[in-house]
Amino acid sequence: MERSTIQVLAKRGKSQRQIAKELGHSRTTVARALQEPVDRLPARHQRASQVDPYRPQIEHWLNDGLSIVRMLELARTDPQLPYHGGRSVFNDMVRRIRSELERTRIDVPLRFEGLPAEYLQVDWGEIRRFPFTQQQATTRYFLACRLKYSRWSWVCFTTDMRQETLLRGLVDCCVALGWVPWVMVFDNMKTVTSGRDSRNQPLWTPALLHLAAELGFHPQACDPAAPNQKGSVESLVKWVKGNFLPGRTFTDDTELSTEAAAWTTYANSRPSSATGEPPLTRLPLEAAKGGSLPLTAHDYGLREHGQVSSEALVAVNGNRYSVPVAYVGLSVTVRVHRQRIRIWRDTLCIADHLRTADGARQRVIDVAHFASVFARKPRAQVMMYREALLEQGGAAPAFLSALSRRCRAQLGPEIRQLYLLYEQYGPVAWGQAVAAAERAGLSSADAVATYLGESSHQLPVQELPLVVLGVPPQEEVDRLLSLYEAWVQIDEAQGQEEVAA
Repeated sequence: MERSTIQVLAKRGKSQRQIAKELGHSRTTVARALQEPVDRLPARHQRASQVDPYRPQIEHWLNDGLSIVRMLELARTDPQLPYHGGRSVFNDMVRRIRSELERTRIDVPLRFEGLPAEYLQVDWGEIRRFPFTQQQATTRYFLACRLKYSRWSWVCFTTDMRQETLLRGLVDCCVALGWVPWVMVFDNMKTVTSGRDSRNQPLWTPALLHLAAELGFHPQACDPAAPNQKGSVESLVKWVKGNFLPGRTFTDDTELSTEAAAWTTYANSRPSSATGEPPLTRLPLEAAKGGSLPLTAHDYGLREHGQVSSEALVAVNGNRYSVPVAYVGLSVTVRVHRQRIRIWRDTLCIADHLRTADGARQRVIDVAHFASVFARKPRAQVMMYREALLEQGGAAPAFLSALSRRCRAQLGPEIRQLYLLYEQYGPVAWGQAVAAAERAGLSSADAVATYLGESSHQLPVQELPLVVLGVPPQEEVDRLLSLYEAWVQIDEAQGQEEVAA
């Protein structure tokens, strides 16, 4: 109040001498009060604490995570300057220093915008006990992708978060865009990184690196426990959970996918709160800067390494697929497509199979892959032909079972003729003929040929040549042996002439 009074009297034109005389203070006090703020608090007398000499050491102990009890024990047993003060004074100092350190470590998010076509942020969302109306409630996941510059969004609902699901989702997102962003930003999910090295750099999984190399983007991982580094897609995940799902009902997964596609189209056409423009308005500028989409993107095959076993089989996702026997023991490249499994040796596709359900532990065989060994193993040829015919399903198992029981003595020729009919007429016509023969109670290749309109006795039996990798054809071997014999005869004749001379 006295400070305020001094200020008021000075504004009324009174001199410092008059104010000092009226308030009973010295002129020095009045002059100092006029230079200081009115609400200045009185200075507190700071007394030295016995804990002050330990302040640097306490900061070091706090960084190491030591407890207050342990700090006090170390301070009391300090050989150079043991602490003899009280516990409460020491504890108060530790709490004060800890509070000061925490204030200096406050994490302030720094926002920035990306360049056109620069960043595509990727994240997963999870909905437990999804409330389908005509389908059992179960967990559903959705892959969320968002461009940093335009805020264009893409959402795809899935039943799992496997690596293949993630990578195919990234390819589908690029196909929807029609181009490839420069950088894709992930958190530290196990499907893209297996941890960090000694320099804190992410250890990318081989499948992601192959995809990045073939599509032409650079993977980037957020720092651990730093989700704000991909805040745009984090907001998209919250937006899907808080705006798309509430108030909507879905009968099944098909309707869920349809509704999600319509919702994202609407979301991309409305102005974004971050840019003030609809994402579709900014998207053409990004498309002009993005990378070109490979021609294989529409049917992309995930790349894996494979090894051909001694049985000419390659293990892929819990099943085994055949390759020609000439490649036994060699390394191959496997391309896992949505519906097919293609196996490559360098730039040559050596096997192309219809994909079987992962983890089924089935042997998927192409009989032609083993044709080179049938001349030495005729029984194996018959059994493999029969297995291939049994896989056609329908009436084939019952028909072949009756054939194997009734025509045991002629099983080999019968199976060979049936397989020849299968290759000649195709699986559809062959299956219909087998079904007709089975309904008529007939179990022979002649019956199937009759329904196909041809006599099986007129069909030639295919004799496939023996082909072994690295071994020349028999014609070349015969020619080389004849040349060797001629050379031997010439050499003997020359030797006899020399002896006679």
